[in-house]
Order: sequence, then structure tokens, then C-alpha cells
Amino acid sequence: MIDSPYQPLDGEQPSMPWLWLGTWSMGGEGFGFCDARESQKLLESAVEKGVRHFDTAGFYAHGKSEQLLANVMRQQRRQLFIASKGGLIWQGRNVHHRASAAALRDELQRSLERLRTDYLDLYQLHWPDPNVALEESLEALQLLQQEGLIRYWGVCNLSADQLRTHIPVGAYIPHQVHHNPIHRNDEVLQVGIQHKRCFNCCYSPLEQGLLADGVGARGLNSLGKRDVRRSNSYFCSERVRAWLGEYREIIEASPIDSVTAALLWSVTAADVQAVVVGPKKLHQLEQMLAHVQWVNCAEGQLSIKTELTVADAGRWWQCLESGADRSVS
Repeated sequence: MIDSPYQPLDGEQPSMPWLWLGTWSMGGEGFGFCDARESQKLLESAVEKGVRHFDTAGFYAHGKSEQLLANVMRQQRRQLFIASKGGLIWQGRNVHHRASAAALRDELQRSLERLRTDYLDLYQLHWPDPNVALEESLEALQLLQQEGLIRYWGVCNLSADQLRTHIPVGAYIPHQVHHNPIHRNDEVLQVGIQHKRCFNCCYSPLEQGLLADGVGARGLNSLGKRDVRRSNSYFCSERVRAWLGEYREIIEASPIDSVTAALLWSVTAADVQAVVVGPKKLHQLEQMLAHVQWVNCAEGQLSIKTELTVADAGRWWQCLESGADRSVS
């Protein structure tokens, strides 16, 4: 058990506070075929297994991800920590920034309606809006908190300079950062944790499936024409493909699978406090929870149990660390 800025949740301690469950891929848009019934079972199973933090957004699948989550929340709202986001909208098939004070308030109301709740535990700025001063967006979130519509406010995808300029020392607000062995954001994480500006939460720890063993791991040719991952440059990078080949050879000789290895790399990083995983199928949820047995927690710090690192001389860890050298600009 580790400390979290969201404790206590009405007296109940989540069993895995460093692990948040993301809902983008299970919304039924952008990630290939998705069975809504299986998505529902996945969410119910996650709750049964102790997951309490759920991350969604009005942008995900045009609101369908929030609607899906609402069915699980209905019976146990007070025991769950629900986070959503505003600042991105769909206009036809195009994505637009919309993070003015009025827009964020409007999007929050829509999220509350879809989730069938009168408050959110956390509401986050999805992306900074290039046409709106960041101060306006952040002040809007704080006002929503003061009004009791949200318990906490947070940010996503800020740069290191934006953190230094706009997030005060000691604020310790949640910041979602795209970070994994292929896509590194070390400076942003370091600036965030310095002087407790942020509670760093990494999303896409498996780089949309490239670090896993499913369809996404096969690269660009395995994706449908409307799959959102077709716009991810790593899926067509020869350098990344070569590195992944080396990584999988090492994993085959290790006592853990590729999903467990990548998640252990993320959750035990010094500058990371939480990780968002995004399973779409029940067996993927099981895979993503498997890393927990290898996590050791002492005095609020996560580390990998010694017997695992000794077992394979840490070769898989070293390979993951080298992933940054193979990244695409």
C-alpha cells in the first residue's frame, strides 16, 4: 500500500492506489473491434479485484467510455475514485481544443450527465489549448472545485516549462504524462516531482500495445484503417521494430511476460506515483494486474522484489532503459 493524495476515499483504502484503469480503448472507437458486454465485465472484474481508480474523458469514443463506466459506478459510487477530462472535443471526425472557462464547465456538465453522478473525484485539463491562456483553464478548474462539482483538479500533457511557470511549489496536483520505455518524458516527470509540484501519473505505459503481446504488438500492418494507432509514428518506425525484437528475445528467457516487465519499469520509477493501464479484454486485465505480485512496498516506496531481478540478472530492465535511444523524434 502506498500513500495517495486522494486518501481516504470515504474511509476505504484502495488496494492498488498506484494503478488507475483507463477506459479509452474499451469505448468501442479507434482500437479495432470492441465487445461492449466484455467491456462491462472487465470493469466489474476490475472492481472485484480491488481497482478503485478509473480514468476516462468525454473525448473518449464520443462519450461512450463515460457511459460504460456509469453502469459500474451505480451501485458503489462512494467507493470508487472517478477521474475525467475536458479540453478536447470532436467536430465531425476532427479533434479540436476547447479549454476556455465556459467550455470546461460545459464539458464537465456533460460528463456528469453521462456518468450519472453529481460530482467527479478528479477533473483534468486534457491538453493545453493553444488559443486559451493556460491560466484561464487552470483557474476554471479551481473554481469548479470551489463549487463542489469536483473534489480535485489536475492537468495532462504539460511541458516542463509550463509546469515551472504555472504549477506552484507544493501544489501536488495530478499530472498525466505520456511516458514509457519507447516514449520518454524524464524532464517533465523530474520537474513535476521537484518541490512536490505534481503527483506524476504515466499513461500509455505499453505504448498503445507495442510493448504488449496482442494485435498492437505486431505493428502497423495489424491495424484497421480507422485505428487511432495508425497516427502513432512508433508503429511504423524501423528502429522501434528492431528494438522490440531484441526486447522480446530477452523476455522469452525471463520469468515474466512483456506486459509485467513494462509495468514494473513504470510503477517503480523514482519520479512516478501512478500508472494508467487501458485493457480492452478480460485477459488483458489479468495480464496488467499480474505485475502486482512482484511489487514490494516499504514506507510508501515501490520496488521490484529481489528474487525477480536476481533471477534474470536484470537484462530485461536494461533493455527497457535503452528504449529511449531507439525513440522517434
